[in-house]
Amino acid sequence: MVEIVAPTSLREGYTVDAVYNGIPFKATVPPGGVEKGQTFVVPFSPDMMTETPVPNEFTGLSSGDDAPLYQWKDGIGDCCRLGVVHPSFLNACCCPQILMAQVLTRMRMNWLGTPSVEGEWKKTFQRVLTIVVVYFTLSTIFAPPAPDFTVDGKIIQNSPPAPVWLVIVSNLINGAFGLYTVIVLMKLRKAVRTRYHIPEQNCPGMEDFCCSFWCTCCTVAQLARHTANYEDRRAICCSKTGLPERAPVMIV
Repeated sequence: MVEIVAPTSLREGYTVDAVYNGIPFKATVPPGGVEKGQTFVVPFSPDMMTETPVPNEFTGLSSGDDAPLYQWKDGIGDCCRLGVVHPSFLNACCCPQILMAQVLTRMRMNWLGTPSVEGEWKKTFQRVLTIVVVYFTLSTIFAPPAPDFTVDGKIIQNSPPAPVWLVIVSNLINGAFGLYTVIVLMKLRKAVRTRYHIPEQNCPGMEDFCCSFWCTCCTVAQLARHTANYEDRRAICCSKTGLPERAPVMIV
C-alpha cells in the first residue's frame, strides 16, 4: 500500500497517474472522493504501471508540453489574460470554429472531433475552414430580409415579407452549423481533459456539453491556452495550429 496526496479535488472512482520509487502506475480514488491536499491509501503492484511516463512527484507538468496535469492552466473566464488583441482571443470572439480547428489539429483529431489515423489530422484545419466558408456563404444567400422597424411611431418596411421556405432553410443552416460546433467542441474538451487528467468540477457528466453550449467562445479559448505555451510561442491567427509552422505539436 502507498499513500498519495491528492493534487486536486477528485471524485470517487477517478483514475490518476502516480509515481512510486520512480515507477509510474494508475491509482483509483477511493469511495467518497478526496479533497485537494488530502492523503489517501491505494494498493501498488508493478502490474499497475502506466504505458507512458508521468511527471515525478506530481510536479504538475506533463512530459510533452508545459501544461499542468489534473487542473486547467487558467479559468474559463480568463480569455483576456494574454490581451484583447491576442490571436487566440480574436479568433475565439470572431470565429471560434477556426480556433477549434487549430486545437483539433494540435490534438491530432479530425474535423468530427475523433482521434485521427495516419496523418488525417493534418487536413482538419482546411476541412473546418471549408465548413465555415460554406456556412457563411449559404447563410448570406438564404438570409431572410431585414425585419421592419419603427421610426417616430411609424413602421418602416424595408422589404416584402420573407417566404416561409426561406425562413425554414435559413434556420436549418444556422441550426446545423451550431449543432456541429457544439458537438465537436464538446468532444474536443473531453479529449483535452482526458489527455491532461482533468476531472469535471461542476455538472458531472454534463460539464463538457454545458461549457460548449453556453460558453462556446470562452471554452475554445481556454482549450487553446491550455494546449499551447503562448508565453514562449508566438500565436498566429490563421495557421493550422495557431502557432508558427515549425512549432512542435504535442504527442498524444
